[in-house]
Amino acid sequence: MQDLSYHSGDPIFSFGDLDFSIQLYTFENVYALDPQHCRLQEEDRQLILTCSRLTWAGGQECAAGEVRACIHREEIATDAGTNRVQYRVSLTASHHKLLRSIKLIVKGLARGTLLTMRERDETSIPEDGIVLHYPEGWRNISTPLAILKSSTHTEDTYHYFRSLDQRVRPKKFVFLPSGEQVDVELIYENLASEPAYTLTVPTWEIGSGVMLPELFQEQAAYVEQAYHLVPWEQRSDVPAWARDIALVATVHCQHWSGYVFNNYAQVLQRLQWMAQYIDPRHILLYLPGWEGRYYWQYGDYHADERMGGEEGLRKLIAGAHALGARIMLMFGINFANVATENFEQWGAPAAMLTAGGYPASGSVDWDGSRHYDHGWGRILNPGAPTWQNRLSSQINTLIDNYAFDGVFLDISAMWANDPRYSSYDGIRELVRKIQQGHPDILVAGEGWYDAMGAITPFMQAGHTDGVHHWHDQPDAAFFNRYNRQFAHLCLGDPGRGSTGVHELGYNPIQRTPVREGLIPTISVVEDTFAVAPEQVRAILEDANEYARRYLPTLPHSLEASPANKY
Repeated sequence: MQDLSYHSGDPIFSFGDLDFSIQLYTFENVYALDPQHCRLQEEDRQLILTCSRLTWAGGQECAAGEVRACIHREEIATDAGTNRVQYRVSLTASHHKLLRSIKLIVKGLARGTLLTMRERDETSIPEDGIVLHYPEGWRNISTPLAILKSSTHTEDTYHYFRSLDQRVRPKKFVFLPSGEQVDVELIYENLASEPAYTLTVPTWEIGSGVMLPELFQEQAAYVEQAYHLVPWEQRSDVPAWARDIALVATVHCQHWSGYVFNNYAQVLQRLQWMAQYIDPRHILLYLPGWEGRYYWQYGDYHADERMGGEEGLRKLIAGAHALGARIMLMFGINFANVATENFEQWGAPAAMLTAGGYPASGSVDWDGSRHYDHGWGRILNPGAPTWQNRLSSQINTLIDNYAFDGVFLDISAMWANDPRYSSYDGIRELVRKIQQGHPDILVAGEGWYDAMGAITPFMQAGHTDGVHHWHDQPDAAFFNRYNRQFAHLCLGDPGRGSTGVHELGYNPIQRTPVREGLIPTISVVEDTFAVAPEQVRAILEDANEYARRYLPTLPHSLEASPANKY
C-alpha cells in the first residue's frame, strides 16, 4: 500500500470521543478542508461542519469546493446492560471537477486486531496497514462492516465501522497503524456510471461498546431490507428438487490443455458408482469443462465431440434423471476467448473497464508456462447488452435442447466500477432472463457478498491458494438464513489431490465440513474411485449425514451396497 510522502496537513475535528478528518478525491488530485473556511455548529447530540474552501498540495494551494458533514451521537443501552456509543456521519461534497471518492478518517484509536464478516479468526494489522474492499466475493469483507478489537489488561473494546448504503457501491476500510494507535479510513467511491460534481455519501456508522451477536443481527436485518433478501425456505428461485441436495459432485471433464478427465459416458458411470452409497436424489453433478477446453471455450458453448458430442451429452443427462440425480453445467459470464467467431461484434463492446476507463485485466498460468501473459481471453461485463444477450440466448437454448437442471455462473461475484454498465445489475438481469422461461432451473454463482445473496441462492465458496473461505463464517446465521454453499472446484480429489480443470493443479484439502450452510462436496477426476474408494465412501457418508441432520423430511439414504465394480 502506497501513501503520501508528506504530511497532508488535514485539520482534525472532535466531537465527543470521535476525532476525524475529511479528504476529497477527483480523478486528478486529492483535496483537504481549509481550516480557515470551516465552521462548526454543535447542538444537543449533533455536530454540523461546513467548509467553503479546499486546499491541495498539503495546504500549499487553495481550490474552490464545499463540504458539509452532519454527525449525530447517540448512547444506546445494550442487552448486557452497558452503553453503546454510536455516531452516524452524513457527508456531502461539491467540486468543479468530477468527484471520485470521499474519505472520512477516524483518528487515534487504540491498535488491536480485526474481525470482519469474512473470516472466523481475528486478523492482525500489518505495520504498513491493510485495505478491506467491498464488494468482494472471495476475500476481504462480505458486507460493509469491519470491527476493531482493542484489548487492555482489564477488558476488550470493540469499535465497529459500517456503511448504511441501500445500493451496491464501492467502499474501502483502511487501517493504518502508528505505534500503539491506528487511524481508520472510511472511503466511499462514486459509481463511475453516475459521474457527479456533488456527492452525497451513504451514512457511515461508527460505534463502540457493542456486543458482537447484537451487531451481526443488526447488520443482517439491514442487509435483508436493503437488498430484499428472502429466507432460504421461502425463496422462489430454489426449485423443490434443489432442497433435496446433500452432495455436490464436481466431476471434472476437459482441462484447458485438452486433457479429458471424464467424458460424458464416464460421468454417468461415476454417478452410477456413487448411487450405490447415497440416494441419487441427493446428488447434484457439477460439470466444469463440459463444453470442451475449460475456459478456452468460454463464449461459445456446445457439446464437445471428443467427449461424446450431442448424443453423449443427452444420454448423460437422461441417465442421471432416470436415477433421480440432477446436473449443473458451468458457464463463464465475464470471460470469453477473443478467437470466438464475431467476437468484435459482441465481445469487444462489452469489455469491462475500470473507473478510470482502462480495460480490466487478469489471467492465470493455464499451461504451466510460468507466466500470466495469456492474451487469448478478455474480461467482459455481463451488464453489456451485446454480451448479456448472447450469453443468455446460448444458455436458454442449451436448457431447451438438453434439459439439464442447473446453471453455474463462474466468477459471478466479480465486481468492477465500470463507467458504462453495472456488473451487479447486469448479473441480476442475466439471471432473470434465464429463469424467465425456466422456473425449475437452479442458478448458482461463485463467491458471495451480501447483495449477491439476493441474486443466486446457491454459491461456490471462495479460496486463496486452495484454502477455502467458507461463506457461513464467522456468523452462520447471516449466511444460512438466505443461502447455501458448496466447495470451490479447486477442492482436491480424494485420490491424489488433483484439482481437475482448475489451474491450482493439486490441493491437499479434499473434504468439506458438515454444516447446515455447506453442502458436502467431492471432486472427481479420472481415477478417483479406483485409487481411493474408501476415502470416497467417507465423503459420501458425510452427505448421508447431512441429509439425516438437515433434510429430516426426506427418506434416508440407500443402504450401502458391497458391490464395487471399480
